[in-house]
Amino acid sequence: MFGAGGAGLGAGIAIVVVIILLLIAMGIVF
Repeated sequence: MFGAGGAGLGAGIAIVVVIILLLIAMGIVF
């Protein structure tokens, strides 16, 4: 769980969170 698979899962979650924050930021700006 804490091997390559865990790292990939963590990266995937981080990317999703960043995308959501960017969408929220654009929603506030525009």
